[in-house]
Amino acid sequence: MEWDPTQFFRADDPPTLFALVVLNQPINENAFAVLKEHDGGANRYYDLMKRQGREALDLPSLIIGDLDSIMSDVRSHYTGLGVPVIQDRDQYSTDFTKCLNYLRSHAHEIVPRESGTQQQPLNTLILGGLGGRVDQAFSQIHHLYTMTQEMQQQQGAAQEQAEEEKKPKEEGNLYLISEESITFILRPGKNVIHTPGTNRPLPSPSTSTSTPTPTSEEDHHFLEENVGIIPLSGPARITTSGLEWDVTDWATSIGGQLSTSNHIRADMVEVESRVPVLFTVELAKRFKRTR
Repeated sequence: MEWDPTQFFRADDPPTLFALVVLNQPINENAFAVLKEHDGGANRYYDLMKRQGREALDLPSLIIGDLDSIMSDVRSHYTGLGVPVIQDRDQYSTDFTKCLNYLRSHAHEIVPRESGTQQQPLNTLILGGLGGRVDQAFSQIHHLYTMTQEMQQQQGAAQEQAEEEKKPKEEGNLYLISEESITFILRPGKNVIHTPGTNRPLPSPSTSTSTPTPTSEEDHHFLEENVGIIPLSGPARITTSGLEWDVTDWATSIGGQLSTSNHIRADMVEVESRVPVLFTVELAKRFKRTR
């Protein structure tokens, strides 16, 4: 499994296509400013656009949820501008999962497909906070984990059907962008995480010691060097490469050893585990939320 968390911040040609879900959490404005394509929104999105004087120009593609917290003037503003507003009263799902379920079921309409080509997967970025209430932070991680697992199971079933039809199918990945980090759930097996543009020490050409990468406000870093690998569903054993402190078949668990504050040392990091684990990496300073 390959992951490319910086692709959404790079000026690639063609640009990366993705959906952006804005939750009812404080918005990381610096990261949002770089993420030009977006889906979702409500009070937080409206407030951000109004501060920039763009509330009638930059519109969300869709507002979906139980709508119990959306302010009436915000709803009227967007409906008046033609933004679809969908009320989902399902009490057994959160607005988080309602948004993701909608995107998954409508991905074929969102992602353009040229005749005779394979349908491209739709990656989804969730813009949400992890720095507020602890229970809400755990809820975000919980839903990220469960939705990733559900997508993996459905992808496996779809792949079996696709093999019979000889039409490969693939679902996109989920990434959670918070105030300071980008986080995702690694699948069982080998995971390759592309980490170009990391602000990390580089070896000096004349000595064996390391010297810091020069930094400035105008640099083009996408990530800082700090990463964590956290087991969620129980004990795990991980093997890594590309980190300052690599491990082999290393036991990790809540209440035991945890891999936190490790450092990226390559443009590609590999993590192998027999169970899903959380991978989180610090965003570059220019993408962090302004307090």
